[in-house]
Amino acid sequence: AIVQDMQTSQTEIERNSKGAQAELASSAARSIAASHGALRHAAGFDLAQLVSEFRALRGIVLALWRRTEKVRGEVVAIEEITRFNEAIDQALGESILRYSDGVAASKDMFLAVLAHDLRSPLHGIELASHALAQAALADETRLKIALRLKRSSREMDRLITDLLEFTRTRLGRGIPVERSACDLGEVCEEALDAARASDPEHAFGMHRSGDLLIHVDRQRLLQVLSNLLNNAAQHGDRNAPVSLNARGDAEAIVLEIANDGTPIPPDALATIFEPLIQIPATMSDPSRRSRTSLGLGLFIVREIVRGHDGTIEVHSSADAGTVFTIRLPRASAEP
Repeated sequence: AIVQDMQTSQTEIERNSKGAQAELASSAARSIAASHGALRHAAGFDLAQLVSEFRALRGIVLALWRRTEKVRGEVVAIEEITRFNEAIDQALGESILRYSDGVAASKDMFLAVLAHDLRSPLHGIELASHALAQAALADETRLKIALRLKRSSREMDRLITDLLEFTRTRLGRGIPVERSACDLGEVCEEALDAARASDPEHAFGMHRSGDLLIHVDRQRLLQVLSNLLNNAAQHGDRNAPVSLNARGDAEAIVLEIANDGTPIPPDALATIFEPLIQIPATMSDPSRRSRTSLGLGLFIVREIVRGHDGTIEVHSSADAGTVFTIRLPRASAEP
């Protein structure tokens, strides 16, 4: 696109209007640089990383230009370099403009989803409190209302915790990890019990092998497994079980959470661990979508795993289903 721009004749008026905001806005709707800005926003790049790509491109091209063996007239070279820099600056402006539009849209969506997700459990608490105010309630009815209150408060607590963790990572502090010796097999069993209680109609299974003793943050790993198990039950096939495999090797412990169902599209796989990314509705039954849909859960999972010097990957296909694989190295697991 830059070469085409350099080869296109332009008047002085056209050259001067290139950097104008109105001109950038009109061209940003159709240029390849604008598409680049939109893709970088979707992939979780920040603005400094976006700009650095253009700085690197400019530096590399100019360095190659200086090393060329073919020497032409100085005036021609100056004109070409000027046109090149103008084209780079215009592309950078278009890319930043589209990137900024994406950021603004994400913020608006974030606030809208946050308001919706907080209102839903609050509405449940309000209805439950009105019901409890009624006289002569049967014990069974009172117990159901109490369970509804507990479920709604747990949803709000999970949502607020995710927001706090997200804010902490954005401030550069990361998610704190406090290691201690624990049996990951017991953590897996606890996470499975919680998943069964949350979704009693879904089947969960587990297979464990090898040495599962390791120095990790027990509560953080429980948070990771609970999130992945709930996601697998929510988005997977209701008639197929969710499986949790824990394997202790000499160098690491490997955890796999697998479910059958509609595979995750490749473009979604590329950004699934980024914040504010939501799995498309076509991948799951809309009637059982989670209320808390800010798209922070998998991002926090990744940050916790990274805090343990581990890695997390996801593979999804129609044949093998969707599998999240966590690898926690033993070498960095000492307190």
